[in-house]
Amino acid sequence: MILAVNFCFLVFYVFVEYKKFFHADSAMKMLLAREIIYSHTFFPPDWYYGNNDIVVVFGQLFAIPAMIFLPAGFTVHAISGLVTSVLVLHSVWLATGLTQIGKTQRTLITASMAAGISGLLAENLYGQASYGTILYMSLYLICCLVKLMRQQSTKHVVLWSVLLCALIMAEFWGNPQRALITIGMPLVIAALWSTCRPGDHRSHVGRASLLGAAASICAGIGGGTILYTVTFAHVNNAARDASSIKWLPYDTIVGNLAVLGKEVLIIFGGLPPADSELLSVIGLYGALRMIVAILLIWLILRAVATSARLDGEVGPLAIYGSVALLSVCFLQVATTIPNLAEPIASSRYLVPSLVTMAIVALATPLDMRQRPIEFLSVAVVLAGLLTSAYPTFVKSDLRSHLGLAQQQPRAIDFSGLARYLEDNGLAYGYATYWNAGPLSVLSDEHVLVRQITLDGPLPMPMRFLSSDRWYLADAWKGETFLLLKQEDANKVDWKQLAALGLPVSRKLQFGELGIFVFGENFAAKLPGWDIRFKQPVTFHAEGAPTLVGSLQARGDGKALVAPANVKGALVYGPYVSIARGTYRLTFDLEAGSNPAAVARIDAASSPAGTVMAEKELTESHGPQQLQFSIDRTSTMEFRVWALGNGEVAFKSVTLQRAGP
Repeated sequence: MILAVNFCFLVFYVFVEYKKFFHADSAMKMLLAREIIYSHTFFPPDWYYGNNDIVVVFGQLFAIPAMIFLPAGFTVHAISGLVTSVLVLHSVWLATGLTQIGKTQRTLITASMAAGISGLLAENLYGQASYGTILYMSLYLICCLVKLMRQQSTKHVVLWSVLLCALIMAEFWGNPQRALITIGMPLVIAALWSTCRPGDHRSHVGRASLLGAAASICAGIGGGTILYTVTFAHVNNAARDASSIKWLPYDTIVGNLAVLGKEVLIIFGGLPPADSELLSVIGLYGALRMIVAILLIWLILRAVATSARLDGEVGPLAIYGSVALLSVCFLQVATTIPNLAEPIASSRYLVPSLVTMAIVALATPLDMRQRPIEFLSVAVVLAGLLTSAYPTFVKSDLRSHLGLAQQQPRAIDFSGLARYLEDNGLAYGYATYWNAGPLSVLSDEHVLVRQITLDGPLPMPMRFLSSDRWYLADAWKGETFLLLKQEDANKVDWKQLAALGLPVSRKLQFGELGIFVFGENFAAKLPGWDIRFKQPVTFHAEGAPTLVGSLQARGDGKALVAPANVKGALVYGPYVSIARGTYRLTFDLEAGSNPAAVARIDAASSPAGTVMAEKELTESHGPQQLQFSIDRTSTMEFRVWALGNGEVAFKSVTLQRAGP
């Protein structure tokens, strides 16, 4: 009954309550599913993945079938979330089956997970569900490993080996580096522990099972890495944080240990909201949840410390979870991977391994007479978690804070904003990342809003978890709009937009958001938006970067001029994104005559500097053409090199698509 009640709260959260917290990262799976259907390929060629991750096993798998009948809206997102939730609970049930506890205790643990435990945990497991996917994949992996290790029949060994290999391969296909930390290393250590630890257990592992496990792990890691390498070479990738991973100084590491404790309390709902009255309902409940969280943390630490001594099938699960937890805690504390200035957001990395070890800690066989303290601790924790469904799914926010008295309204009512835009005849527009995706999904695709950045005076496409086709001139015909807060609107050069033939035709206001309406799709006139370059685009000498040239008047225009005895880059840049295909460059170039070559022109990718095409010139008195091809969207620069054998003058370079 408790499991059923908590599951009903979970369904309510996924289909109703989570709409209040729906955000751009949540919308990603729906936008990707739409691109998969549109392109008829699982890895859309126009889509930009982020931070070297390729989305393979994720919620888009469950959204695609539903989108045959429904738009890419919140209902389909909820269906995907429900499937993920069921898989999470099913994997928890299977994991508890590896222990020596009865069905009653297994049901209570599963019901505790169904209760959500905290707002942050509910978001990551069931709402956005990113780390729910990692959790159920991890638990399925370790269950497959345990099943494989105890098989005696060759047929069953092959069956479980193939299944284990497929699961490993799917995880490594997404990102081998990430998978190595989250599942690869823990799984290998768990497998080695299962076969090498002393005791009678070794005799229960047959040679076929050992060979099957070794072959599955090696083939899964190797095959997944190969699939990733092949796939990654043909998809687009963008990094929102391009900084490399670095070690932190000692003082920062020590400080991060305290932050780590805060993160764990947040995950288990044990951090009362600051400034709440101690003797109020919120304060007293917060105190109870803090006690439950502290007890659970103690049980987890105890489970980690004793994991190597556990017998039976729970041993591999405990080793797997312990290694995963210690690894991610080490990375949290000692490296720049998380941003611990925002502990609430960074705590999500801990979710899968913490939940795994919470399962191990709560699945200890209980004996009131022999271990009363442990019995009472587990009983208190289960009681606290089992009764957390209503506070978590109805009254908690994404920070795990409770609002039992009065919940704060959301800063932006996306559903109301979508209706307002529709009422004003607006169906296609652009906004910053956190305001774009939610509108597209919550409006059931009636209003499509694409993400942009405002790093310069003009809005530019944000090619991160987005598609190139969104920013093409023919993506939409008719009025478009910019949806901006005032501080973002102040960054835009409205006079320059008007000079490009894009005056604001009308302005609307919705709360703190300004809605700037244009009479046409301004993607057709903004430079750098259409990266297919079907229409020629010219980059002039004026404003172009140079190392050896000076800007001079030449004829009816200006040119960058390098004297006869000077060597170096006369022109480089403009670092423009270009879609896959074949392109023609036309350099307007004047160069003196010399058989030793006066200048060299080339097209190179950035930042690697790989030259795609080049030509040396012994003289030039007008246009010089160069053709190149790229097989993926790339940032390109078009360079002119003065070779020191004559004067070189560059006026412009024109880029146009020459083929598919």
